[in-house]
Amino acid sequence: MLKLLFLSLALTPAATLFTWNGAVAWPLFDGITLLFDLTPLAAFFMALLAIGAPFVALPMLRGKSDEPTYALYAVLLLGMQLLLLAGDFIGFFIGWEMMTWSSYLLLLRSPRIDLEGAQSYILFNLASAFLLLAGMLFLYSITDDFRIQAIDGLLTPDKWALFTLFGLAFLIKVGALPLHLWVPRSYDQAPDVFSAFLSALMSKMGIYGLMLLPLLFPDGLSEISGRFLNGPVAGYVLAWIGVITSIIATFKAIAQEDMKRLLAYSSIAQVGYIVTALGVGSSLAIGGALFQALVHTLVKLLLFITIAGIILQTGHRRFTDLGQLISRMPISFFGVLIGIIGLAGMPPLPGFAAKYLMYIGLIDAHWLLLLAALILSSTASFVYCYKLIYGPFLGHANSPEAKIATEAPWHYLVPQILLMGMLVALGIFPGWAIEVLIDPVLIGLGMTPIGAPAWSVLATSYGGYDGIAVMGVFATIFVLITALFFLGRGRMHRATSSYDLSFCGEVPTAATPLHYGAGMGRELRRVPLIGWILRHTTINFYSGLMHQTQATAGMIGTLYGSNPQVWILFAVLIFALTLTVQMLTGA
Repeated sequence: MLKLLFLSLALTPAATLFTWNGAVAWPLFDGITLLFDLTPLAAFFMALLAIGAPFVALPMLRGKSDEPTYALYAVLLLGMQLLLLAGDFIGFFIGWEMMTWSSYLLLLRSPRIDLEGAQSYILFNLASAFLLLAGMLFLYSITDDFRIQAIDGLLTPDKWALFTLFGLAFLIKVGALPLHLWVPRSYDQAPDVFSAFLSALMSKMGIYGLMLLPLLFPDGLSEISGRFLNGPVAGYVLAWIGVITSIIATFKAIAQEDMKRLLAYSSIAQVGYIVTALGVGSSLAIGGALFQALVHTLVKLLLFITIAGIILQTGHRRFTDLGQLISRMPISFFGVLIGIIGLAGMPPLPGFAAKYLMYIGLIDAHWLLLLAALILSSTASFVYCYKLIYGPFLGHANSPEAKIATEAPWHYLVPQILLMGMLVALGIFPGWAIEVLIDPVLIGLGMTPIGAPAWSVLATSYGGYDGIAVMGVFATIFVLITALFFLGRGRMHRATSSYDLSFCGEVPTAATPLHYGAGMGRELRRVPLIGWILRHTTINFYSGLMHQTQATAGMIGTLYGSNPQVWILFAVLIFALTLTVQMLTGA
């Protein structure tokens, strides 16, 4: 009974979409009213939450009932719905804090969490909350209004101040560099299924916040710079933050030997694409960002849930401890296969459509250097995508658990199968996603809709494609290759053992550890730029900042500790002098 109640709570975002009746105003106290409204932008992210919450809840139901976890998950969903429905920053902040603290308490329930991981999560998220609070108070000091729409009429200097405060708050939540330190640790140490929620859904709340920032884009630092950049300076800065994040995180992902840490860095990289598109700010770019947000949600749910099933069945997370699971966990194999195709942005799946729109948006804006950098990151992602499927499923099994593993329980397989079906359907009908999900958001933001001639067609002024035709071509090629393989199978040399191979004139034995996925990408360290990225880390930056803070605090503490009465008297005198000056000025 408790499990059924929990699953019904996970479906509450979907219930909100079907039962919402319009804007609501709730008086809080004198002069302050909480506003709630389901805007098209909020409805899009609410739909992502409605899709993802039940898929994460189902694997959590396996095993004995866990009342605290169920309660925290319900509070987490409530907080995310509250911030999406908020029409003012008070409601937004309340929902933001409910989301932060409930997710932190869920993280603490993981047996793998350590002090460093817990501290990094809460400290970065507290910094995000304080920046958001500072922006709220700054806005109210200028406009006497907490409504989100109040930011629309601000002057340029005030917009830059709010852009900085809100931008940093939301960039921490999405894990943009160098504010990403908490992301790999928390995704790695969180309960395996909850990692799917963190990556697929919670990161989108930061994206939702960033999508409010175009209202703050000043026209440029000056008229000349705006013309030179062919767009707002704030958007250009945001786009470069996204590109640098995606490049560095991509190569960090390639270097990982742990499946969950690889997915954590790939999440940072994929969200970096979205940040870049938001910086461009055009209809095509924003449409591509929304499409990428949808695809990233489905792909990360699929991959993290599938990897959670592999960890459950084998007890291992490192590539060197896995291998040869393709015959033992075939549904999980196809889950990872579909997931990496969507992750890499390859046709015929919808990741191709999302990246196509973002690339066209960059071309249309004439930001060609950013386009080249984004293509570099996207191309390099093929390495970690290949590593993610080769390591667990191919090669040789290097642990006893991998040799006897069986398919994951149905609690994991049902979400995998449904998510695979959704990704294939979106690949066939990209026009449906444009017309039904994305164009209403663009219209609500006052932008030109992209449009689609048909549900299966993606079309822009630069070109397009038919999803049915593309899927048909790939399906035909797959069937032909499979048929040729089975027809020629009888004439192929069949190995008597998986060790029926040789290298350097020697035949390996069962005691020889053969795992082709291990060490993949290490040779990239020889490339100067990539080697520099992999050798350096933001931990050194934060360690230096910590030492400087400790030294400053020690110096101030020494001065204060010498004679505290003098410092207290000095503070009182300054306060009295300031008050006197203000009274005289007012008179």
